[in-house]
Order: sequence, then C-alpha cells, then structure tokens
Amino acid sequence: MNEQFKKTGLIVLTIIIFGVFSYAVICSMTDSSGLEGEDGDVRDPAVFLKSYGNFSQEYYDTGVMLDVINMSNPELSEYMGLQGGPLVAYGLSYQGYIEICWDEDTEINESTMDRIYSVWNKNGKIAGIEDIPVVFSHCSKFKGD
Repeated sequence: MNEQFKKTGLIVLTIIIFGVFSYAVICSMTDSSGLEGEDGDVRDPAVFLKSYGNFSQEYYDTGVMLDVINMSNPELSEYMGLQGGPLVAYGLSYQGYIEICWDEDTEINESTMDRIYSVWNKNGKIAGIEDIPVVFSHCSKFKGD
C-alpha cells in the first residue's frame, strides 16, 4: 500500500509540475498588451488625469447617459481635436461613467477640464443625474495607415 501511495504521489506531483511549466510557457508566448494585429493598430492604454462627479452609484441608466452625451455633443465640438481642441474622443465607458480622452500631445489645462465638465454636469442635471461621473484620461490619437 505504501508503494502505491508513492506512485500516486509521484504522478500527481508530475502533473502539477507539468501544469505549472505549461502555464509559464503559454504566458510567456502570449502578448500581454492585448489582441494586437500585425500592423500594431491597437491604441496605447489611457493614463488617468482627473475625475469629476459622483461615482458612488452602483448603476447609471445607459439610456440616460447616452442622452447626456447627445445633449453635450454640440457644446463640446469646439474642444475636439478636429477643431483644434484638446480632446481625442469621449464616450460611455463599460463601467457607466463618461470617459474623455485628452490628447497626450496637448498640455493639460485644468480650467479647460473644468469648463468641459460644466457642460457634462449641466446636461446631466437636465437628464436627472446629479454630479455626473466623468473621467479624463491622456490618450494618443489614432495615427491610421
């Protein structure tokens, strides 16, 4: 019985070692930066700059948040990069807050961030959200082909 126990223990140990080794090999072969194509078109991860509003809500109604985005579009057009402004993009994050991408090549200006947030906050109040949650992140522009 003792001999059988040793054989079983050796088999289990071998399986564990093989599993750990296989995991290490697979992890070293996998690109940790995400699903990147051959041409490297994947955007660099954003860097947090500043947040505004109330993040204590567990859930914000997606429809209401999208209404706020639609109401804010005309007022924010002057801040977009195509108009010479500092913003690359903005939209609803999967976590329910508004994420605003500030061009990484543009100097950070807190008073401009405050003005941009005041647009979001005003339209959020109209839609029924007090202190709408907004996050500014440093992002790179998509360079394209």
